[in-house]
Amino acid sequence: MIVLAVGLPAWSAVAWGAGSELAEQSALAAGTGGAGVARDGDPGAVWYNPAAIADDGGFRGGVSLFLAVPQITANSTNAAFAPQKATTNELGVATPFAAHLAWAGGRYGVGLYVGTSHGATVTWPAGWWGRYDATATSLLVLRTAPSFAVRVKNVRLGIGVHVDYANLDLQRDLDFVDTSGSSHLQLSGASAGADASIYWAATPMLSFGATYQSRTVLHLDGAANFNVPASFSGRAADQRISSDMTLPDRLAIGTAWYRGRMALFVDATLTLWSVNDQQTIHFAAGMPDVKQVQNWHESFSLRAGLDGVVSGRMSLRAGVYYDHMAAPSETLSASSPDTAKVGLTVGGTLRLPRGVCIDGFAGVAILVPRESTGADAIPATYSGYVLYSGLAVRAGHQR
Repeated sequence: MIVLAVGLPAWSAVAWGAGSELAEQSALAAGTGGAGVARDGDPGAVWYNPAAIADDGGFRGGVSLFLAVPQITANSTNAAFAPQKATTNELGVATPFAAHLAWAGGRYGVGLYVGTSHGATVTWPAGWWGRYDATATSLLVLRTAPSFAVRVKNVRLGIGVHVDYANLDLQRDLDFVDTSGSSHLQLSGASAGADASIYWAATPMLSFGATYQSRTVLHLDGAANFNVPASFSGRAADQRISSDMTLPDRLAIGTAWYRGRMALFVDATLTLWSVNDQQTIHFAAGMPDVKQVQNWHESFSLRAGLDGVVSGRMSLRAGVYYDHMAAPSETLSASSPDTAKVGLTVGGTLRLPRGVCIDGFAGVAILVPRESTGADAIPATYSGYVLYSGLAVRAGHQR
């Protein structure tokens, strides 16, 4: 079948790697490089460490809205394939969000997180030299996670579940030698996993935390739409498709140290992306399955930040972090230019009457340059940066 020989087998797997994990889940923690596993008193604990909410602090809640502007540059490494000219993705703004709600009384606490847990988008200019690899790719995961926590002396324990709804959108051009076509795949699905956490207040100045979020195995259903020459229309008909996607297990540990008006936060995270070794797309109308080896590996991140109280109404903070990539160079592609990231953040809090706080932060992440080496991917290097910021409103008990 010619349409498969010249098109779909080159469809790159969606190897987002660490790039799809949205570490910024609270504008407060984001100001300290995203470190928040051992932070106490933040409503964002319902994401970072639900066990911490069992502090007898009553009600607290918050909503954070984030803006991210990525700039990714692809450079051809083979002049015979394409001119060695840099191409930058089209300007786009992503707006993930996170909502947190918690209540604690006595030894017990309950919490709820709703937000964008994973997400990544890249859109390349029309007609660019890598259009047969990808023109636009988007992943969006909405997570809902209720939790329960209990305190036993100075140790707090938490358990919970999470329900993920994922939407995946893949677009690319198809090469028919003397003409071109295009394909557009859209899939979505939902599934659930489990969470566990622990928070230990070792002393009034020192605390430790650990969280585990299990993998979510999603079955995705959707549609494939083709725009092909009339002579190929019978071989690439619009049809239903399905696939599977696994969001990985995630383990995070952290510590917080308070001294006077200053606080230091440090987190380390391990994400088990090796659960994804192959992606398969099934076509309902008899077209052969498309299989792509991924061979992802585990990724990790290191985050640290300082928080200082400037006055009774204001705090300032700053942080640094490193996110490692999950996709090896053999599966690196234009549909998913996954790279390691080095980031810097700054932020602050304005405290208002009646326990209301306004948090803001800004940051930049440098995408460490990488080169694709896979036989099925375009020969290119990828680099760039991401500018991002966030604003949040919190109310209720705060530390």
